Amino acid sequence: MRHIRLLAIVAVVLAALVAVPFVIFRTRPPVLIVTDAPFAALYGSAHLRQQQADAARALFRQVKPVMIADGAGADVVSLAIREAAAQPLCVLFPRTQAAAALYFHEQFPEIPAVLLRGLASVPEIPSPDDSLYVYSTDNMTDLYRAGLFAAILGAIPQKPVQKTEKQVESAVVPPTSVPKTYVLWQNRSVQAAGRELFSQGVQEQDPESVIIFVNNGAEMPDMRGISCLVLTSAGAEYFEKNPRMPLILFSWLNPELAAQELMVLFDDSVWALAVPAVRMAALRQTEGKIPSKPLIFSEKIADNSVFRSLKKSAKKVP
Repeated sequence: MRHIRLLAIVAVVLAALVAVPFVIFRTRPPVLIVTDAPFAALYGSAHLRQQQADAARALFRQVKPVMIADGAGADVVSLAIREAAAQPLCVLFPRTQAAAALYFHEQFPEIPAVLLRGLASVPEIPSPDDSLYVYSTDNMTDLYRAGLFAAILGAIPQKPVQKTEKQVESAVVPPTSVPKTYVLWQNRSVQAAGRELFSQGVQEQDPESVIIFVNNGAEMPDMRGISCLVLTSAGAEYFEKNPRMPLILFSWLNPELAAQELMVLFDDSVWALAVPAVRMAALRQTEGKIPSKPLIFSEKIADNSVFRSLKKSAKKVP
C-alpha cells in the first residue's frame, strides 16, 4: 500500500508539472497576427502553421492569425481583431495593412500595435509612439549574410563531367584554378552600401572570387560558370529554367513551390519576424530594424559541415 500511495503522489506531481505550464501558456495574453488571403496562399498553409508553432514555443504564449479577406477595410480588420481576443499582448500588422494598423491604434491605443513595413515606405503611418511601433527589414545584414551563404554554397563540389579517353589523354597540363563567380540579381532596394556588404560576405569565405551585380536577364553571364545565384525578389523567371546551381532567394514563397536548387530562403514576412518584433515591442522600442529569417533547407545539403557553416553564418552581423 505504501508503494501505491507513493506512486499516486508521484503521478499527481508529474501531472501538475505538465498541467501548470499548459494552463499558464493558455491563459497568457495572446499575440495576434493580421494575415490576408493572398499572403496565406503565397506563403502556404503548412508553412504558416510551422511558423505559428515556432513563434508560440519561443514566446510561450498563443500566437493566433487574424484571417481577413483581400481588400477588407480597416474597420473590418479592427473588428476581426477584437473578435479574436479582447486583450491581446500586441497585434502585428504586415505592411499591406498599414492603414488598418493606424485605425486600430486610434481606436484602441492601450493595445500595442506593431507594423512590419519591410523595405517599403509607409506614408500612412505617422511617427511611432508609446503604443504604435514600426519596424523595418535590416537589408544590410541580410545582404551580408547572403554573401556568406553564397560563398559557402559555392564551395560545394559540383558533380564532375564524364570525360572521354581522348580528353583524359590530352590533359597533360593540369588546368589552373579558376575563381568562382557569384551573381546578385538586385532590385531597387539594393544600393551601393548593400552591394559592398554582399561582397564583404562573399570575400570573407572566398577572397579570390568574382562578384557580378545584374539588374535584368540581359546582364546575366553564362549560367554554366556561376557558383551561386542570389535573387533579391527579382529574376524569378530563372526558376522556370531550372538552373543547375545553388540558389538563394529573398521571398515569401511557399517552400514547397520552390525550385530543387533553392538552398536558402530569406523571409521578412510578419510571421517570420514575429518573435523578435514582439520582444522589441515588450521593451517599448518604437522603431528598429530586424534581419530576415533565413530558412535553410537542410535536406538538400548532404555535407553536414556546410550546413553547420550556414547555421553559424545566419547569426553573423557585418
